[in-house]
Amino acid sequence: MVVKELRQGLRARGFVIPFLLLHALVLTAVALEYLLSRPGTTASALLRAAAGEPGVFWLAVYVVVAGVMPLRLMDSLRGESEGRNAELLLLGGLTRWQIVRGKWLVQAVLTLLSLVSLLPYMLVRYFFGGVELVPNAFSFGSVTAAALGMSGCVLGASGYAGLGMRFLIIAAGGVLLVTASFSTEIMIANARGVARITDLALFAYFYAYALLFHALYAIIGLQLGRAHLKLFLLPYEISPTRGMVAMLLTAPFMLLAGGIATCGWGAILVLILLLYAVSVFDKSAAGTQWVRSAP
Repeated sequence: MVVKELRQGLRARGFVIPFLLLHALVLTAVALEYLLSRPGTTASALLRAAAGEPGVFWLAVYVVVAGVMPLRLMDSLRGESEGRNAELLLLGGLTRWQIVRGKWLVQAVLTLLSLVSLLPYMLVRYFFGGVELVPNAFSFGSVTAAALGMSGCVLGASGYAGLGMRFLIIAAGGVLLVTASFSTEIMIANARGVARITDLALFAYFYAYALLFHALYAIIGLQLGRAHLKLFLLPYEISPTRGMVAMLLTAPFMLLAGGIATCGWGAILVLILLLYAVSVFDKSAAGTQWVRSAP
């Protein structure tokens, strides 16, 4: 499944065009930073602030990698069902989880490929001066998590027939993930120069929380995709997608309530428990493996 999707994804316009757009925007951002870093250059305070950290460089990366590239999955599951490929894959021995996981893993590979291709620009920015490696490494991890979380939401939304419902799910998940990414970047910017152990531990705690938050929405999207595949095969069953949509919309409120109840320090434990609950949602029957191995 991964090999099939990867071969198609590398040649698809949904990857090639955003990839070229990413490099064009990043090259423009690096050139702007270089021009403004030269002594004697006159520019407005607003323009200089835009070229600072994280600045236009990481903004361009977020927009393309975490915003545009995941949209190539917009028609992923609906295309499989309408072409009756999903039934063939399931009859061939693949599980629903393997199908959606394969599509998501391919998007993860394309995301990492795009980000790794930006390393030369990051080195150039470092040698220009004024760019610190550690904050940029944390931004690299944050944009990766945001892209993978958004890919899960788009994949889950791709099972709906109507474009309106797809955009509603993507918008709901996107707003939450953008808020988490923006908060993470503010935290990274404020953490520069921090030396106290307690402050570093606090930063590590909330940074890990942000990464797990993105992972939660990636899994919610994958489970929503699994639910769609179940409906394609058994349309007469009660829709299992409603539970995942409800989880997508109410998860922030549950996390907020858990954080308030534990004075903030148990928030990550509540998030881990929620991750586990979402992971085992719609679990296959225990006898499935025994039936499959029966003669």
